[in-house]
Amino acid sequence: MSRKLWLILVLTGGIHIGLIAQNMYAVSLIKTHLKERADATVRNERLEIDMNSVNDMTIRITRAVTVHNRSGDEHGHIELYYNKSRKIRNLKGEIFNEFGIPIGKFSLKDFRDRSASSQSSLYDDTRVKDYSPAVYDYPYTVVYSVEIKQNQNLLIPSWVPDYAYDVAIERSSYVFTCRPTDKIRIHQQNYEAKAVVEEVGKTKTYTWEVTDIAASRSEPYSAPRDLRAARVRIVPENIQYFKKTGHFKNWDEFGKWTYDNLLADKREVPEETIRYVQELTKDINLPKEKAKRLYKYMQDKTRYISIQVGIGGIEPFPAETVDRLGYGDCKALVNYMQSLLDIVDIPSYYCIVEAGTYKRDVTADFANAADGNHIILCIPFENDTTWLECTNQKIPFGFLSDFTDDRLVIACSAEGGKILRTPKFCDTESLQYREGHFKILEDGSLEGRLTTTFKGGQFDNHYYNTFLSPQDQMRNVKNWYDIDNISFQKVDYELISEDKDSVTFCESLDITIKNYVVKSGTYAVLHPNIFNQAPSIPATRNRTNDLYINRGYTDIDILHYTLPEGLDTSSMPVNKRLETEMGTYELRISISNGILTSRRMMQLRGGTYPSEKYEEFYQFMNEVYSADRGKYHLSTKL
Repeated sequence: MSRKLWLILVLTGGIHIGLIAQNMYAVSLIKTHLKERADATVRNERLEIDMNSVNDMTIRITRAVTVHNRSGDEHGHIELYYNKSRKIRNLKGEIFNEFGIPIGKFSLKDFRDRSASSQSSLYDDTRVKDYSPAVYDYPYTVVYSVEIKQNQNLLIPSWVPDYAYDVAIERSSYVFTCRPTDKIRIHQQNYEAKAVVEEVGKTKTYTWEVTDIAASRSEPYSAPRDLRAARVRIVPENIQYFKKTGHFKNWDEFGKWTYDNLLADKREVPEETIRYVQELTKDINLPKEKAKRLYKYMQDKTRYISIQVGIGGIEPFPAETVDRLGYGDCKALVNYMQSLLDIVDIPSYYCIVEAGTYKRDVTADFANAADGNHIILCIPFENDTTWLECTNQKIPFGFLSDFTDDRLVIACSAEGGKILRTPKFCDTESLQYREGHFKILEDGSLEGRLTTTFKGGQFDNHYYNTFLSPQDQMRNVKNWYDIDNISFQKVDYELISEDKDSVTFCESLDITIKNYVVKSGTYAVLHPNIFNQAPSIPATRNRTNDLYINRGYTDIDILHYTLPEGLDTSSMPVNKRLETEMGTYELRISISNGILTSRRMMQLRGGTYPSEKYEEFYQFMNEVYSADRGKYHLSTKL
């Protein structure tokens, strides 16, 4: 063989091997069912955690994800958080086109570095490095690996492979390595198989893996994905966090550890404040009334600012600091309110809650420090447990909004931790009651007053508008009542009841609507229900997700229209009722003594229903949609 031929064979062989390596990310290699309905496909993902000791952990992430369309771009986006306890090292990344050919590389220097804090944060030493590939030809694949060093083991990254709707998984694995003598607790959610455990020498390795998972379709009225996704969490029995050490195996021990290490000795306030509180409450005998006055004092004196520095992410700063500065985060404000209650001998609980619009419980059978993102206060009065949101300077005493309602929380005290549930707003308690009295003028215009009261889970609907400037109030009202030719002459707000069991807020509007009634031939046409119209919902075929109604409610709208002369008021009444397991709807329209009255009631019942119920719910909502927009024809007298 000639040297020239030998060189050609070597070179072409090398090119062939290189192409094979490059083409491993070719989109054509993805199985068809892993591309169907998928915005992105995770090709390979491996999360490795080495816990060398309580203050020495190494986290390695290797990930390759193919983005199929613009909706999948978020899954090609990379975010890496770091702070004093967590350092990012050795990141390398590459981008491949549809054919698996590399089209770019990236490293940490290509990442944007920014604060992880919100605008309401005063101090926050957690930062985030993020990167979004500048690729606009789909599909493309992002591949990267990174190493992270962490000097605490209280918060260990969990594994959630099928973390999002519309994402398919080719392969994902979770590998945790520790010493054989380390005791760990493992919690598996929606994952049936046991970990593969290997013990070699001085290491013990646990491995979980999933493969070949088709994308779950995003469907309307579905529960948040994380409630259905597979998840594995690990918590060592012996922990360290910013030089705070300890151990816990259950919520009782966790609550005790939290109190002893993070809360104890932080509720002292100056003598001047003690004397002021005693003077403020000296004429009050009932403990609940004392707490109510102190809550108002705390609201007037403080404001909320997030502070997340070092262990401050889970530890409040002292009550004396809040007393002096007049601000604090949720932890500090709850702790401060507790210190005020201590002065008048009212016991209270510091409670960890997972806050948000969707209801999420702390995991009842698995104590951990990752559950919960907010702190609220519980006052266990005899036969009348009261809850306080301490970060809100306007919220009524004893009222929890839909931010923290109806979920399991952990109460921490010197005696330990225990699970409590926050109050629930039932479907009838979450009430929006609206009544309007209007006159229809000869030119077809409408004028009158609309009054709406809000209670329970709907209390917050418009409540915060009352604290805005008149200009901002008017802008919001125009958005809420988006009706052609409408104008508002007056906007009034009133807090009717502050009792924690019946907190009620009222909005009153003086309204004019031009051309409300339109003449069509010998008829006058009007829309009786104009202020509260249910939206349409999409149909779904072959639904897989359960029907999930996050929170039930009841709306009642009673509108009276005084009709002008010249209209025939003997029209047929409307009497419509729709009933389903998920809700009830009624619409009744009648005319008496020259006044047309429209009575509408809509109630949705919160809960989880089987997926096959969605078709029934869709038909129900579709009929409601049509009924809400129905026109009413009144003949004109000849």
